[in-house]
Amino acid sequence: MDITRALLNLAQGGSAWVLWLLLGLSVASVAIIIDKALIFYRCRFDPDRFVAEIEPALKQGDWPQVVSRCEAESGLEARVLLAGLKEIPWGKNAVQDLMEGERLRMGLFLGRRLSFLGTLGANAPFIGLFGTVLGIIHAFKDLALTEGGGGPAVMAGVAEALVATAVGLLVAIPAVMMYNFFNQRLHVVQERSRFLEQLLLAHLDRGAGTGEIALPDAELSKPARQAGRLA
Repeated sequence: MDITRALLNLAQGGSAWVLWLLLGLSVASVAIIIDKALIFYRCRFDPDRFVAEIEPALKQGDWPQVVSRCEAESGLEARVLLAGLKEIPWGKNAVQDLMEGERLRMGLFLGRRLSFLGTLGANAPFIGLFGTVLGIIHAFKDLALTEGGGGPAVMAGVAEALVATAVGLLVAIPAVMMYNFFNQRLHVVQERSRFLEQLLLAHLDRGAGTGEIALPDAELSKPARQAGRLA
């Protein structure tokens, strides 16, 4: 009984605190969306142009030239390729393993805080509905305390309570849309990096045994320091 009374007292406070909670969550959601949008914009990548520029050097086994082109590229896909290039002297298996590890780290970097958007998009409508229920309870409590003419006051209270549901939907819809968009962009980046990995491995196979795949230590030093660091 004491628990019921305590919950009833909480409900009688109305939905105001739920609206403030949704407002705070929406601010956090917008901050994450802006941060992710800036990251993807700064790391934009044109795979067709990039491949067209490095393919002649790949065919010739001119690895220092490929390294230089990767260092000049802002796209994270080039970072994955750069991580593999520094392992060329150690063989194909080392190149493949390091590129796979770099791709996983890139995925973790791009996917950071995306789960918040997905969770918010799935649950914000329920938070708003909870606020609406609290508001309706508050309105009927006011009706019980009103001796006469409480109908309009109750209807006004119910209308006010429904605002929480509307705000919950308003918070959820952009969060879901941007969560799906960023996840799709993450998938594209990972697939492009896999394509670059297969491209490099194919050219290593062609150059195997020809003595053309050795990369000088001087050329390795700089990308080795930079590979694995995500902007």
